[in-house]
Amino acid sequence: MHTKVIDMIFGLKAGCSAHEENIREKFNLSPAEFRGLVALAPKVIMSCNTLAKKMGLSVSRGSRVVEKMMKNGYLKEVKIDGDRRVVNITLTTKGIKIRDNIDGMLEDCESRILRKISKKEIETLDNILGRITDTLLDNK
Repeated sequence: MHTKVIDMIFGLKAGCSAHEENIREKFNLSPAEFRGLVALAPKVIMSCNTLAKKMGLSVSRGSRVVEKMMKNGYLKEVKIDGDRRVVNITLTTKGIKIRDNIDGMLEDCESRILRKISKKEIETLDNILGRITDTLLDNK
């Protein structure tokens, strides 16, 4: 008897979630803070609304997360001439350092995976995961 595809997806999700949780615990980050740090590249200036969208949050929830991240020293406000109603933010030195550590940990995980999968298998996996994602996101 073969394993159901949906069970494999849930297993993969659980493994990825556990890895993310380990990273978040190491840096004492909430899930939203983790997503914010991953969504904002170093030296990029972004509006709070854009960051909220990249994090998959509503604008109001995103604003609260950004405020918390500023309070914790991960983000800082950047003043740009023009519309003062738009709040623009960027990573602080502390935020960049944590982001770099997260990137390193994710790259280590990626390397462990790639050592066990051939380039041809990666291409096949990419194709299959793309089709699964499209299917799951299709509202039909």
